[in-house]
Amino acid sequence: MSRLLEWIRRPEYTGSNRCCPCTITNGALVAAAVAALALARRRLLAAAVGAVGLASIGARGYVVPYTPRFAPQLAAALSLDPHDPDEPGSLSGVPTDADSASDDDAIPGEDVLAALLEAEVVVPDGEQLRLADGFGTDWREEMRALRERDLEALAALADEHTASETEARVGSSFGRSYLVLQGEGGLVTLRREIAVAELGAARALESRVDDPAIRRAAGKPLRSLLEACPLCDGPLEITQSTCCGEVTPIGSLPAEKLFCPDCDVRLFTFDRER
Repeated sequence: MSRLLEWIRRPEYTGSNRCCPCTITNGALVAAAVAALALARRRLLAAAVGAVGLASIGARGYVVPYTPRFAPQLAAALSLDPHDPDEPGSLSGVPTDADSASDDDAIPGEDVLAALLEAEVVVPDGEQLRLADGFGTDWREEMRALRERDLEALAALADEHTASETEARVGSSFGRSYLVLQGEGGLVTLRREIAVAELGAARALESRVDDPAIRRAAGKPLRSLLEACPLCDGPLEITQSTCCGEVTPIGSLPAEKLFCPDCDVRLFTFDRER
């Protein structure tokens, strides 16, 4: 029996590697099959299909054969997940008009880095950068305070740290809630962990960096230096596991991600050439 269970299980598609759009899609198919059988008054069969389907999703991550092969392209084409499959949204990514991606895109990365170095937010560590001890402590304290707030409170705080023409609100999709930042040229969505991390960074930067645009633009690169999860303080890992909606070019390896295995959330996606 144990050998049969080991054959059925697919750990590469469950646990921290589970894909929400894929799970939801397969769950909906099982529910539809159960409903159809129940309407046909085949209740015992409906119960059996439901039990087997849910067990399969739990153990394998999917019911429909070959889901891992077609689901990434399907999810990307249909936008089944409101979040960017390659990188979560950011405070600095709010489109300000139809002709530009965002106001903060105009800030060169070297200017952001120069400001962070000058303010002793980050410091050189060999060939790498790390968070300065003082800023790291302040950032952690801000994140611990913000993770206790609900999304409505985070939306109100986002209004204070984004451009005046940006509207912050709470949205939901596939049973998950997230922060929506609506600009004149479009919107960007932030998952809770990203909102806590970047708003915490913006608050910790207020006493160090005068330019609010720099503070917004700094949130995303600073996320790459996180060592602990904004939601649980647990240690982060770097993984190359993929999810529905992420399409890896032929001949390329999946991009590395900064990931919390305890909360099952992704904090940053590194460039593939890293």
